[in-house]
Amino acid sequence: MKLFATLVFAFSLGLRVALAQTQSGREPPKAVSVTGCLVKGDEPKEVWLAEKDGTIYGLKSSKIELNAHLGHKVIVRGYVLPEGKDEAGEEEQNKTGKRETADFRVLTLKMISATCR
Repeated sequence: MKLFATLVFAFSLGLRVALAQTQSGREPPKAVSVTGCLVKGDEPKEVWLAEKDGTIYGLKSSKIELNAHLGHKVIVRGYVLPEGKDEAGEEEQNKTGKRETADFRVLTLKMISATCR
């Protein structure tokens, strides 16, 4: 019985080491801050953050009501995730001609101004 328990322990330890080695190649994303205006996206309930340079982020948050800040200048902190590419390998472009550069997972939001200028 002790031999069986030892073998099970050794196997599970080896499995954990193997999993740690395969996952160590990826670095966790680093949180960044982005400043811009919150605008309505082209999909229902979609909110974008538009920077002065024209960069547009598709915002996502399960804890912050982003629609309540439409038209406000804000600073968001979170994680940038690359936007998906279409079949031709180009960035997705919507009906208005504007492009979403990336998706952004919002952790915090701070309002700078109630209007965008």
